[in-house]
Amino acid sequence: MQVRSLLATAALVGGLTAFTAPRTAPVTGHYRISEVIDQVVDLSAVGGGEQTTHLVTSTFVTLSTTDSAGGRAVRMVIDSARGDTLPEGAGIDPARWDSLRGGFATAFLDANGKLTAGPADSSMGGMQARALLREFFPRMQARARTGDHWTDTTEFAAEGSGAPGSTRRVTNWAVTGEEARGGVRARKVEGAYSQSSSGQVESPNGPMTVDGTGTGTLTYYVGPDGRHLGAASTLAMQLSITMAQAPEPIPVRVSRSATITPLP
Repeated sequence: MQVRSLLATAALVGGLTAFTAPRTAPVTGHYRISEVIDQVVDLSAVGGGEQTTHLVTSTFVTLSTTDSAGGRAVRMVIDSARGDTLPEGAGIDPARWDSLRGGFATAFLDANGKLTAGPADSSMGGMQARALLREFFPRMQARARTGDHWTDTTEFAAEGSGAPGSTRRVTNWAVTGEEARGGVRARKVEGAYSQSSSGQVESPNGPMTVDGTGTGTLTYYVGPDGRHLGAASTLAMQLSITMAQAPEPIPVRVSRSATITPLP
């Protein structure tokens, strides 16, 4: 990953001061989260062929952050969600999207970028909000600046994300430069990760054991006060599904890309 050269000493000191300026008032932002998911299921083990699925969704959320001792309290609410492109013949009930509206999740983001989940709505919308909130912030120290590198390991449940059981992810991070985002000078924070997942999923045909691995990329734009100014991510997963009805494991390939765009 290319890293931009360090700024001159005077500019660096000035930039560091700007990046660590305290924020005293609560901040509320509105965002659109766009996701594209492609899935290929190889049913050769049960006498079938490949089944492909293409899904494009948009979720609109409100994110509120409030300074607290040692970090920030955050709250995400789903304002609305929709399926922009649905799999042909999928028969997805539009009410499914309506059921997400109003779902919320809370968390605490400490000075090292560690997100600790707090209370959330127990509905499907709440589970989705928790999953989205978990992906919303890079794991970085507030004082991180261009040229800094670090590695982070996280473990999380699949809650609302469509992934099986639990996931362990190892991410290599770096602050690779600065860019103007909406007239604001933002740090560009990039990550590359690998992950492994495992668990059991209930289905109409009985329990299925799912194991898989994946790799992905992350890009975040972080304002001087820590404000989220946009993000993009990719994920490619290879899964293996074991079930009583299949004599061999069923391979599944999944690719996902997502963008987070601040709204006025």
